[in-house]
Amino acid sequence: MPAPTLTRTAALAATFALPALAQEAVPQPLPAVTITATMTEQDARTAPASVTVITAETLAERNAADLLDAVRDTPGITFSARQVGGRKTLALRGLEGKHTLTLIDGRRISASDDVIGHSDYQYGWPPLSAIERVEVIRGPLSALYGSEALGGVVNLIPKKPGDRWTGSLGLAGTLPAQSDSAAHAARASLYAAGPLGERVRLSVQAEGGYRGTVAEAADPRVSELEGSRPRSLGLNAEWRLAPGHTLELGAVDGKEQRLYDDVSSAKKAYENRYDLTRRQAHAGWKGEWDGWRTQVRAYRSEMSVRNERTNGVAPTRAQDMRDNVVDGHATTRRGAHQVTFGGEWRNEELVNAGLKNGSDNATHKALFVQDEFALGKNLLATLGLRADHHEIFGSEMSPRAYVVWEASPQLVVKGGYGHAFKAPTLKQISPNYVGAEGPHTFMGNANIKPETSNAFEIGADWQALPGLALRATFFHTDVKQLITYRLVQQEGSRRTYLYDNVDAARIQGLEAGVTWDVTPTLQWSTDATLLRTRDKTTGEALSDRPRTSASSRLAWRVAGWQAQLGLDYTGSQTSSGEHLPAYTLWNASLGRAWSVGDGRTLHLRTGLQNIGNLRLADKSPSFGYAEQGRRLFVNARLDF
Repeated sequence: MPAPTLTRTAALAATFALPALAQEAVPQPLPAVTITATMTEQDARTAPASVTVITAETLAERNAADLLDAVRDTPGITFSARQVGGRKTLALRGLEGKHTLTLIDGRRISASDDVIGHSDYQYGWPPLSAIERVEVIRGPLSALYGSEALGGVVNLIPKKPGDRWTGSLGLAGTLPAQSDSAAHAARASLYAAGPLGERVRLSVQAEGGYRGTVAEAADPRVSELEGSRPRSLGLNAEWRLAPGHTLELGAVDGKEQRLYDDVSSAKKAYENRYDLTRRQAHAGWKGEWDGWRTQVRAYRSEMSVRNERTNGVAPTRAQDMRDNVVDGHATTRRGAHQVTFGGEWRNEELVNAGLKNGSDNATHKALFVQDEFALGKNLLATLGLRADHHEIFGSEMSPRAYVVWEASPQLVVKGGYGHAFKAPTLKQISPNYVGAEGPHTFMGNANIKPETSNAFEIGADWQALPGLALRATFFHTDVKQLITYRLVQQEGSRRTYLYDNVDAARIQGLEAGVTWDVTPTLQWSTDATLLRTRDKTTGEALSDRPRTSASSRLAWRVAGWQAQLGLDYTGSQTSSGEHLPAYTLWNASLGRAWSVGDGRTLHLRTGLQNIGNLRLADKSPSFGYAEQGRRLFVNARLDF
C-alpha cells in the first residue's frame, strides 16, 4: 500500500477538523416515501416491505454515474463478478443480479445479465440526473411485479414537471489522484421541466459522458477496467385531459460504447468495442374519480448489442431484446380495506443467430390482487396474489402476506412471507437454441421450469431516543430449481451443455443499522449485513457472496458547508473455489450550495474516492471485477 499522498492527508485533516467549526444543525429529512412496495404512496418506514429510498441529493453526494454507484451502500447489496473489463452486477440479499427486477417509474426494462454472457448493461438505462429518487425493495415482490423479483425490486423514479419551469445544468469530472488504476472521466447533463399552457407539462433531459480504460498491471495488453462513452436523450409530456385525468407520453433513447483491450486464445492482442442501444417509449393514462385510482399503460423496451473486434478476431453475435407490455391496475377503499387489482400482458422477443430462424418470443399474461386492511389498532395486514401464465412453461402463482405493527410512534415491527419466481430466458427455454460461439456449446431445454423462492422476514425500526434510531431485519430464503447447465456430451475439447434446473440454495441473513445524531451538526449512520448461504447440492457456501458487508458515514454541516467521510466494507468470500480476502473502500467529500440570484442555486462538491488506492488485483488475482483506484472528483450543478 503506498504512503498517503499530500492530497489524501489534506482531505482527511480538513474533514476531521470540521466539527470544531460547526455552526448550524443537520436538517432533519422529510419522511421517505415509496410507491413500489404496494403501488400506492406509503411512508417507507411503515410500508409492508424492507425499503431504502435514495434521494437525488444523495446520488450527487456519491458522485453516482450509474445505478451500481447509486445503490452500492444499500443494506443487503453486494457485487458479483462478470469476469470481463472489471464489470460487476449487484446481488441483493445473496441472490444474483438476474433475480432483481429493475423498473423505471414502474416499467420493466430489458435486462441483459442473464441473456448476454459477462454483461452488466442493465444499469445504464436512465441518466441519474433526471432521477428524483431510487426505491430499493428488499425481498420477494412477484405478487405485484411477476418474474425476476426474487431478491427484490429497484425502481428509478424520474423527476416530474411542476406548475413552473425549473431545471438544472450539471458538469462532473474525475481525475486519477496519483493512481494508475483510476480513469479520467467527465459527464454533462441537462434537465428542464415546466408547463406549456394550462394543461400540458413537459420535461426534457440529456446526458453525455466519457470514462477511459485502465490497463492491468500484470499485462498492459488487457484492460482491467473498460472505457465507456454513454449518451442519453429523453422527453416526457403530461396532458391534463380533465380534473383528475392525465395522459402521459414519453421516450428515452440511449447509446453507449464500451471499449476494452484483450488477448485471444491464439495470443492475439485486440480491441473490443460494444455498441449498446437502449430505448423505451411509453404512453399511459391515470384517472381518479368516485374513490377510485386507475392507471393503464403501454410501453416498449428495446436493447441491442453489437460487437466489433480488431486484428481478425471474430466478434460475438449481434443480439436484440424487446419487451412489449400493456398493464393496468385500479385501487379503491371499501370500508377498512384498500384493494388493488390489475393485470399485465407482455411479449418478450430475442433476436440471436443461435435460435431457429434467428429469433424467438414468448407471451406472459398475469392477473393480481392486493388487499391492505387493519387487523386492530395500529396493526395493518397486506395480502397479495398474482397468477402468471407463460406460453411455454405454464403457470406460476405468487402469494404474499405481510403485517406491520406500529407499536408506538417510536417503534415499528413488521414481517411477512413471499413467494417469487424468475422465468427462464428464451435461450434457456427455447429447444432450438444452440450457442456455440466459444469453446463450448450450450443448448436450450423446453422442459425447464422457472426458478422459485420462498422467503420470510421479520424486522423492527426503533427511534430509541430523539437522536438515535436502530433497525434490524432477519431474513430466510429457500431457492429452488435454480437454472444452470449440465454436461451432456464431449467430443475432443468441445463440451456440450444443456440448460436445466439442477440447483437449490438456502440463504439466511441479518441486516442491522444505526443512525445517531451525535451533535446537532454531526450525524453518524452505519448499516451492516451478515449473510449465511448454502448450496443444497454440495453443502458448500455459495460463491461470490461475502459473509459480511457494511457501510458507514459521518456527515457534518458547517456554516453552509456539508462534509462526509465514509467507508464501504466487503467481507471475505469464495469465488470458483478461491478465497477472496475482505477489503474496505474509503471516501470523503465536501460540498456547498450558493444562491446566485433570480431563483438560481449553484451546488459544488469535491471529494476523494478510494482514498487508500486499493487495487483488488493486488489483494487477489481471483477477483473477477475491479474497483477504480484513488481519484478526485469535482461536480457542479446549477438549478434554475
